[in-house]
Amino acid sequence: MVLRRAAVESPKKVAALVDLVNLPTALREFAGGRSQMSHLSFFLGVWSHIKNNNLQ
Repeated sequence: MVLRRAAVESPKKVAALVDLVNLPTALREFAGGRSQMSHLSFFLGVWSHIKNNNLQ
């Protein structure tokens, strides 16, 4: 829902969230060995890790 609203208001910002980026070595280990990820999927993975490990 929020992503759809953002797409209408500012398509460039949404495109930046879904574009693939190369991850540095330290982040690759955290991301399960993937060398490329979108900003959005990496953010969701970090947030999931925080919630699952009660780090909030």
